[in-house]
Amino acid sequence: MKWIAILAAAAGAAFGITATAESVVMQGFNDGSRLTLNPACASVSADGKTLTLDSMNSPGEWNWAFKTAPGVLQPETNYLATFEYRVEEPELKKKFLHFICRPLSVNDSSLDTLRHNEGASAKFQPVKLKFFTGDEKNTPAFQLHLFRQLKGEIRNFVLTETGRNVKEFISISADPKPFTGEIAPLPTGAEEFEVELPHNSGKAEVNAADFGVAESNPDNTPALNKALEHCRQSGAARLKLAKGTYRMTSDRAITLDGMRDFEFDGGGSTFVFQRKRDSAFSLLNCERTRLHNFKIDWDWERDPLASIVEVVRADDKSADFRFLHYKRFPRRDLRVAILSSYDPAVKAVGIEGGLTKAFEFYAGKAKPETEWLDDNTLRITASGMNAFKPGQLFRMQHYYYDLHGFVMNDNRHLTLEDIDVLSTPGHAFVVGGKQQYWQFRRVRIAPPPGDPRRVITCTADHCHIARSRGFFKMEECEFSLGADDCLNAHDNTVFAEKTGPYTLRTRNARKNLFQAGEHIELRHGDYSPATELGAIKELKTVADKGGIYELTFEKPIPDPLKDEAGFVLFDTDYGTRNVIVRNCYFHSNRARAILILAHDVTIENNRFFHNEQGGIKIETGYTFNVWSEGYGSGNIVIRGNTFDTVNPLGVGNDGMARDIYIGVYMKTDPSTERTTYPILSDILFENNTFRNTFGLVAFISSADNVTFRNNTFENPAARKKPLPYRGGFYVTCSGRVNIVNNCYLESPDVPNPGVTFTPDSVKKLTVQGNTVSR
Repeated sequence: MKWIAILAAAAGAAFGITATAESVVMQGFNDGSRLTLNPACASVSADGKTLTLDSMNSPGEWNWAFKTAPGVLQPETNYLATFEYRVEEPELKKKFLHFICRPLSVNDSSLDTLRHNEGASAKFQPVKLKFFTGDEKNTPAFQLHLFRQLKGEIRNFVLTETGRNVKEFISISADPKPFTGEIAPLPTGAEEFEVELPHNSGKAEVNAADFGVAESNPDNTPALNKALEHCRQSGAARLKLAKGTYRMTSDRAITLDGMRDFEFDGGGSTFVFQRKRDSAFSLLNCERTRLHNFKIDWDWERDPLASIVEVVRADDKSADFRFLHYKRFPRRDLRVAILSSYDPAVKAVGIEGGLTKAFEFYAGKAKPETEWLDDNTLRITASGMNAFKPGQLFRMQHYYYDLHGFVMNDNRHLTLEDIDVLSTPGHAFVVGGKQQYWQFRRVRIAPPPGDPRRVITCTADHCHIARSRGFFKMEECEFSLGADDCLNAHDNTVFAEKTGPYTLRTRNARKNLFQAGEHIELRHGDYSPATELGAIKELKTVADKGGIYELTFEKPIPDPLKDEAGFVLFDTDYGTRNVIVRNCYFHSNRARAILILAHDVTIENNRFFHNEQGGIKIETGYTFNVWSEGYGSGNIVIRGNTFDTVNPLGVGNDGMARDIYIGVYMKTDPSTERTTYPILSDILFENNTFRNTFGLVAFISSADNVTFRNNTFENPAARKKPLPYRGGFYVTCSGRVNIVNNCYLESPDVPNPGVTFTPDSVKKLTVQGNTVSR
């Protein structure tokens, strides 16, 4: 086996040079030639040492404050920014300073090589930001953006160059000798398991019509819930509906609570919902329960969930959008949640160089000014509207995280089978609590055919697993046209700081995340193990609004690592693991196809197509102001899948677009910080086909024992912006990475496929036996 030192020497191609002496490139804010300032929200003191920030009168959520001028930062170079900041009335969860390194020619975050938030202190606090710049084809800039309305100051700013990036490159040569060495241990993936079906032989069957369920009812929710409650109390085996279309307009879910050995047979019916609160179905504490043979939908005649619009005019203050499929849009009080570039050829969001812009993401928050110009033309007034150009098409969402389809908590041996989700305003499926052993079989999330207005299914994730006890299987399913990830499987975590010998105080924890008696493992800020604390002795609420809770333990709490603020908390009473995804089709959605923040996973024989922001993410991460998710990921097998055009938007990490991402986020999401502790490990990609990769095949970081073998890469389609690293791999902060025996079909758009790596942070990289077929 050839290790990294041997292979690097054989390749003989370096992407950087060794570090140079440090040099100050900018000090203070008084050199106008090195700084571009936004006078609407930033001003410099007379001595040039202090930058005053004030976005209180700015209409938009985001406002840029300053950017370094062209030429101040050099490509492929490391920098250190040091300064002190303060924010008046700090509330990091809702407003913050957002520091980035981004090319001046780019308006989105796809090529960022630094993202960092500050804003938790009313007193001056020191900050050190290490970052590096992207490739030589872009002009990088260090930038400060303000999120929402705030006042603050930055002083004693110094920007220092600390050396050029050191990267090396191993070219994939034609017809080398195949790799015949051993890779051990190879992951095995999920263990096979069965979800038990109801044990209901000889029990009674109940007819929903006997309780008043009828197509003629304006609302069938009360009658259907009455029938279900009768089934629960009587121990009936099955509730059956006559095939029909049933309206559901109550602000109350159809509820199955505490059912045992029970079957809900929809009889091929369609349930059409229209409501202001609650989920469509609520499944709680059920065991050996099966739901099957029905469809759920939303009332689009009264309230479309999304629309295709065309830009007809735009300037820096407003833009006008024409609704293509409506002579008169039915809701005059519509919500503009988010706009995503739309590809009419594929009939899905996601185009190269496309634009995504959020407005009223959460109902009632950051609502833009809107005005109907006629029956089907809407004017939106907000900042930054000159990003829109006449003739562009967008999908305009009118909902996001709102009213979910199926909310499932604390069930065991639950089966959802032959169910179609035509549309729902929110996640299609949400899983929480101590749910264990459940399956989707032939569950389809897709719109009804033949109606061009039906351009979205669910307005958030297709399936969102917030926490569970694992053993989830989905087979022969189709997830499509949703507004976020197809499958997001994780467990919620939180960051906490030590406040006493036996106490921790959380930052931005979700309400009811912990309960007294649950068992906690502490991880340092780099995810290395700290200690097993055991059970929570006491839990006190400090501030629900800020997600601040104090946890008391009997075991003493260690000190955090140097330069770390605290710990990441893993609740070991939970653990999303043993996940099988087989023979499914994930396509045409916004965001990613699958996020796996779990252990013991098999993903095989699936098709991925036109997933806007990437095929698969294997990650774990924490933040101080939004979410913290995942207990690490490992023992993952991904085999026999086809990934076709899975990152058309070109979203990337460290400035590089990628189909597959393996890595962490720390403090912010996404982030450019890495850990050398292998919180992600034992990952195998084999016998997959990658077609029309837009950038890297995979970005691999913070991982150990990752193998790509026997995969095929084909790239017949050119892209608008040729990328020199297209079809390659990038490896950093990782060990035991094997890229062996893969086959590239020769393409003029991938002239030099290979592996780029950072030699100072990568150990035991093997690149061998890969071929280029002509």
